[in-house]
Amino acid sequence: MEKGFPISPDRAIFLADAHLNQDDIHSRNFLALADRAAAEKVPLFLLGDMFDLWFGAPGLAFGFQKPIIEHLRRLRAGGLRLYYVEGNRDFYLKREQEGTTFDIVSEGEMEATVGNRRLYFSHGDTVNRADFAYRFFKGISKSRLANEAVAQLPPSFFLPVADWIERKLKRSNRRYKGSFPEREARDYSLRLFGQGIDFVVLGHFHQERLMRFTQGEATKVLAVLPSWKDQWRYFFLTANGEYGFRAFKPGDPLFPARETATAEQGRS
Repeated sequence: MEKGFPISPDRAIFLADAHLNQDDIHSRNFLALADRAAAEKVPLFLLGDMFDLWFGAPGLAFGFQKPIIEHLRRLRAGGLRLYYVEGNRDFYLKREQEGTTFDIVSEGEMEATVGNRRLYFSHGDTVNRADFAYRFFKGISKSRLANEAVAQLPPSFFLPVADWIERKLKRSNRRYKGSFPEREARDYSLRLFGQGIDFVVLGHFHQERLMRFTQGEATKVLAVLPSWKDQWRYFFLTANGEYGFRAFKPGDPLFPARETATAEQGRS
């Protein structure tokens, strides 16, 4: 468990896989949601892959990324609580982004409590244990040696290479991203539920899922977050026990009325 835990808000929102790659409606609505979270004083948890590709080393940010990062930093300086779990498109963020853009950056997973419910969340890219090629690639690409090597490269050389890597990543791993590994996700969640976790929240698969498990008198929940660009949807949870998925609409509150939240919860 990383320094700064436990994180214990009375409500929170979660989104993943924004894959922002230019100044467009998706980026603008992403920042509009962050603005709304700041106005409503709601902690925002980002479960990885905010950009198509993000390197934390100084000087390795793409041009369109800089105003988005600066916008988040201003919101955090104004009081917004921001938490980030690295995804498979994120590299070496913790040193530069923790304490500046985000309150906490995790390279693997996080835990928090909302009300009396314990949450565990990660990007989800290592849930599928059968994807040996990806796990091998991740071990190499996110190693300390790779981090140090990247930090020594001049941006003029590295950024075009990074752009090529991003295009290759889009075409790779389609076998495992094309379908949701339900059995692996179920087993993964059940192990955590056995350790006292109430909610497991994952990203990575770009498919909205809400799965409930009964353990004794308790109901445990696995929430898999959709891709942000699909319908600008996020997951919410309150200390009163309301939870569900909701589409962001500029100007609307982030949380539905209580009776609406209960109805959405029942339909999910």
